[in-house]
Amino acid sequence: MSKIRSDIVTNGIDKKALFKLKSEPYLKPISDLGVGFYNLDENTAILSFQLSNTKGPLLIHKNNLTAYAYFESSNGSVSDVIELEVEDSNKGLVTITLDKDFLQASTSTKVKGQVYIGVNNVDNKPEYNEVAVFREFSFEVKDALINKISSFTKMEYIRMFDQLKTRIKQRVLDIEEAIANGEDYVAEMKSVLQKGIETLNQIVSDGKQDIQSYIKEAKSTLDTIKNDAVNTIEKLSKDTKSSVDSKVNKVVETIESTSSEATEHIDDKMSEFKQTVEDNDLITNELLDEQFDNLDWQKYELTNDDGTIKIMNLESNVEKLNKMTETGFFYTTNTPDLPSDVSSDGFLIVYARKGNSPIKHVYQPYSQNKIVVRNYYNEWSEWQKISQTQSDTGWVPFKIINGGRMNTAYGYGGDRNGYGCSYRAITNGSVTQKFVRVNADNVEHSQVIAQLPSNFAKSPQVGFIRAPLIHNGTSLIVENDGTVKVFIANEPEWEKSNNKYIYGTVSWIE
Repeated sequence: MSKIRSDIVTNGIDKKALFKLKSEPYLKPISDLGVGFYNLDENTAILSFQLSNTKGPLLIHKNNLTAYAYFESSNGSVSDVIELEVEDSNKGLVTITLDKDFLQASTSTKVKGQVYIGVNNVDNKPEYNEVAVFREFSFEVKDALINKISSFTKMEYIRMFDQLKTRIKQRVLDIEEAIANGEDYVAEMKSVLQKGIETLNQIVSDGKQDIQSYIKEAKSTLDTIKNDAVNTIEKLSKDTKSSVDSKVNKVVETIESTSSEATEHIDDKMSEFKQTVEDNDLITNELLDEQFDNLDWQKYELTNDDGTIKIMNLESNVEKLNKMTETGFFYTTNTPDLPSDVSSDGFLIVYARKGNSPIKHVYQPYSQNKIVVRNYYNEWSEWQKISQTQSDTGWVPFKIINGGRMNTAYGYGGDRNGYGCSYRAITNGSVTQKFVRVNADNVEHSQVIAQLPSNFAKSPQVGFIRAPLIHNGTSLIVENDGTVKVFIANEPEWEKSNNKYIYGTVSWIE
C-alpha cells in the first residue's frame, strides 16, 4: 500500500475534480465521473471525494479512520492500494493525486476505481474490524496529442536541431577567438567601468546632500505647524473650560435656590397638615396602624420585597429539607435524595395546609424538563417523578429493493390515500412502540424487499399483511439487522408481476 505525496508544491495548474460518494447498501451502476486525464499529466491529475452517509458528511480523521483507493485499467494495468489524504475532516473531503506511471500504463483506456474506509483497530481485535466500500466509478485516460507526431516530423526536428548544434559550436569558436585576442577590450572596459563608478559616487554624494537639506527644511516646517496647532488647542480648551465652569455654577446656584424654596414650602405644608389633624381630631398614625392590623387580608410574605424568590442552600441535608413546612416559593441548591438523573439545583414550591400536615414539595430542576414531588402525612415520602420522556420519529420512508416496485397499491397518492413504505418509532417513558408499513408489488417469495437501520427491531418481528385473496396469510419478518423479508402464502400460485401486491402494517412494543 502506498501513500500519496503531500509535499507537492501547488502552482495552480492542477486539474482537480470533486465528487460525492455516499455510504449506502443500495447497488447502483458504475458511476462515470465524466472526467478524463492524459498520460503526460504529472502531479496534476487530482480526484477529490466527499464521503457521506444518510446523516451527512463523514467525520474523518487520521486518528480514527483511514481512506484508501484502488484503480484498474481496462487494459489490465492496476495501481497500488493508495491511502487518501484527508483535506477537510469535518466535511468528509479526501483527495488523491493519480500516479504518472499508472496514467501512462493506462493510455487510451477507461479506468475503474473504488474508495474504501476502515476504522483504525488499535487493539487488533477481529471483532473491532470495520470497513466500508463505496460504489465503483470510472474515468478515461487519453493519449496526449504531442505523442501522435509522425516519424517524418520527428526526423525533421532532429535534422533542425543538428544544424542548430553545428551553428552554436561555430559561434562558440568565434567567441573563444575573440576572447583570446581581447586583452585591449578588457583594459578599455576596466577604464570605462572606473569612470562610471566615479560618476555614480559623485551623483550619490550630491543626492545625499540635497535629501538632507530637504529633510531639514521639512522638519522645521512641521515643527512650526505643530507648535501653532498646540497653542490654538490649548487656548480653545481654556476658553471652553471657563465657559463651562461659569454655566455649571449658574445651574448649581439655580438648583440650590429652587431646592431650598421647595423644601421650605413642603415643611410649611406638613406643619399645616399636622396642625389641622390635631385641631380636628382626624385619624393618627397609631390609629391607622391599628385599623390595618384588624383587617382580614393576606399578610404572609411568599417572595422577597422585589418579587424574587428566596434562595436556600440545603447542603444535601435531608433534615433541612424536611423543615421546609411553610407555604412559599424557593430556589434550592444541593437538594438531597433526588433521583440520580435529576439536577440538585432548581425551583421548589411548598404547599402547606393549616397545621403541620399534609405538606407537598414540588421540585423542578432549572435545566431539565422534569418534575418530582414528595408528600408529608405523619412521615415524608420519597421523591417521585411525574414527568416522562416522549419522542416520535414520524413516518420515515424507505425504498423497495431487489427489483420490487413501491407504493403501487390502494391508491397511494390518490383518492383512497393508501399509505407508502415507511417506518416509525414512538417512545413514551420506558415504552417504545415501532411500526413498519409496506406497499409494493413485483416481489418474490422469501425475498429481501427492504433494508431498515440495523437494530430498528431488537429481535425478529413477524406480522401478517394483505395480499390477493388466494394468498391470505402472507407475512413479513423484520430482522434485527434491518432486513425485511416477505413470505408468500400459497406460494405455488404466486408469480412475480405488477398484479401481485403486498400491503399492510407490522407493529410491536419494546
